[in-house]
Amino acid sequence: MLSPDLSQITAHIHARAVAYDAAIKNDRHAPAPTFLIDGPSGSGKTTLAAEIEKHWNSAVKLQVVHMDDLYPGWDGLAEGSATALALLHERATGVDTHWQRYDWATEKFTQWHSVDAREPLLIEGCGSMALGSESLSQVRIWLDAETELRRERALSRAGENFAEHWTQWDVQYENFVTLHNPQALATLEVSASE
Repeated sequence: MLSPDLSQITAHIHARAVAYDAAIKNDRHAPAPTFLIDGPSGSGKTTLAAEIEKHWNSAVKLQVVHMDDLYPGWDGLAEGSATALALLHERATGVDTHWQRYDWATEKFTQWHSVDAREPLLIEGCGSMALGSESLSQVRIWLDAETELRRERALSRAGENFAEHWTQWDVQYENFVTLHNPQALATLEVSASE
């Protein structure tokens, strides 16, 4: 695995996006490039996404969707993953897509959000790289870290009650990995450290 060198990651994103843009330049219905970041809880997906967004050097805005906004609660990894995959399928037709944010406090879906097909999209979170996503995205980053580091990071998140759900979530993610093998779909693997 590679160390989490942001310049190497952004170079990978740029190269694959440029190649994709060149391949679809005559297809007016093709969406802008799509990037996915997956990996187990606490591996640093949200942090990496924030760094990519912060250093995004383009006149075209980078849209970011967090899987945490798609899961319908602590038992919702599979449903959130299916929602993300449906969004990718719809986006592949070149139309703007819409998704509804889950409010963890009220335990209900709330406001709707739009994703512009003409602007690059980054989806980050557990379950973002389901089988089928490889033909609907240009960059797929698998991010991992040692179990103890991941657990420490996940349990230290402010405002979250992850401690009592760690095992429950981990079982769901292990099932997802068994079914979809997201690491095998990755165009880049990154190992996070402290």
